[in-house]
Amino acid sequence: MPHSSLDAHAPQRQGGWLLPVSVRWITLLAVLIGLVAAAALSFALEHYFSEERARQDLSRDLARTTRVLTLTMQGQLWDYARDEAEATVRALVADDPRVVSVTVFDSAAQRPFVEYAVAGEADVASVLGQSGDIVANGEVIGRVAVRMTSAPYLALARATVERSMLATAAMLVIGGVLIMGFLQRRLLRPMAALTGAARILSEGNLNREIHPLRDDEVGRVAVALENMRVALLHAFDELHAKNDELTAHAALLEQRVAGRTEALSRANEELRGALEALKSTQSGLIEAEKLASLGRLVAGVAHELNTPLGNALTVVTTLEDLLAGLEARIASNTLRRSDLQTHVEEAREGQDILQRNVMRAADLVRGFKQLAIDQTTDMRRSFGLVEVVNEILITVRPSFNRTPFRIETDLQDVTMDSYPGPLGQVLTNLLLNALTHAFSGRDTGCVAISTRLLDDGQVCLVCRDDGVGMSPEVLQRIFEPFFTTRFGQGGSGLGLHIARNIVVGLLGGAIEVSSAPGQGTVFRVTIPPVAPARPVS
Repeated sequence: MPHSSLDAHAPQRQGGWLLPVSVRWITLLAVLIGLVAAAALSFALEHYFSEERARQDLSRDLARTTRVLTLTMQGQLWDYARDEAEATVRALVADDPRVVSVTVFDSAAQRPFVEYAVAGEADVASVLGQSGDIVANGEVIGRVAVRMTSAPYLALARATVERSMLATAAMLVIGGVLIMGFLQRRLLRPMAALTGAARILSEGNLNREIHPLRDDEVGRVAVALENMRVALLHAFDELHAKNDELTAHAALLEQRVAGRTEALSRANEELRGALEALKSTQSGLIEAEKLASLGRLVAGVAHELNTPLGNALTVVTTLEDLLAGLEARIASNTLRRSDLQTHVEEAREGQDILQRNVMRAADLVRGFKQLAIDQTTDMRRSFGLVEVVNEILITVRPSFNRTPFRIETDLQDVTMDSYPGPLGQVLTNLLLNALTHAFSGRDTGCVAISTRLLDDGQVCLVCRDDGVGMSPEVLQRIFEPFFTTRFGQGGSGLGLHIARNIVVGLLGGAIEVSSAPGQGTVFRVTIPPVAPARPVS
């Protein structure tokens, strides 16, 4: 038996170095992002603290320079020796690149006594100023104003940061190479070898042994694959051994189960037809809101079909168990005539139960056919309002059944000549809007649906909840497209906008809303029982 060791030479089908490109580069990207993020944070902190130190040093030196000048100018200002004062100022600050200007004021003359300023314009953002009084014999005789720039400090700080950045970049490159080399050797290469072995196994080659490279998680996966390969080999050997024996009984077994198989095939075809009808209805819903309506319709149908289909599935499973028992007796040559007769009777009983449940499922599908047509088209027809509301509630109740909230109805039937599909969509949007927004943070809640015929002949549909209500700001914008307070949490911002467009446009009516925080929300839809004629396109 040839051997296949999990080494670095395991074949690869998808282009890459040792693993498919996505795995290797995702690992490299994760390492680089971690290193770069740490370096960027370090650079940002160092830059911030260096500028902060520059400002602190400038403030300290500015205060010291101001104190020196106030002490130095006492004698010159007292003696009013302007030339000597100017020479002193220049001697003190002319060689200091931080000094922008120095001005000595004479309190008696109320004008500058000495002025010194460097050539050019300094960056205003980097300049700090400070002044100090000149006191002689207990009397304030003048004032010194000094302005200094932090540019030299910042230039030194930037040079230091740049050197640190270069050193850190070199460390990042070296660290990234070392980390990738370690990951390549300890993780990626064993994973590549394991991938190759798993691919060979999936192609049906069970004759190549799988040996782990080391005793870790990847190695334990390799051991599990090898155990599975051995188990499959044993299973195939047993299957081949029994295949010859079962072949001899195949013809007889097929004849005995032909009748039951035909019945099951018919039942499966009917079930498949029902599912295909649902799929066909679903594929016809192209627009987003119609697709959402179909989803709720399918949920209601599935809820109603659950019992007959579950019963049918139970019968099919029981027949499979009976067939397995029959095969076992045939294989062991212990089949008796009474056993066969009992099996035939049980199969006939199962066929009868299966047929009744499949016919029940077909009846339910036919019952929902008209609702599907209404919800996926804008077809106009005569209908009863209570019938349409109840059909919509069937599709919406599964969503409410998963919550502690309930729906109550008080319906007055009205015969209408309108568009049941769009009207149902309006009611669906109002109910789901209440479920999504009305009961946030609450354990109980109720949505009440009522219909009645008004004195003026109009039909009024009211959707009322006892939820948290809405603020005036939200109330003003609820019909705007894409406006929602729970975006990404069940709200798209389109439900009420579409509902208003349908009511005002297609149904020829009006929709009103009233709400207050903590007092629930009420939607009132008023429409004529006979919809206006649609304009010709």
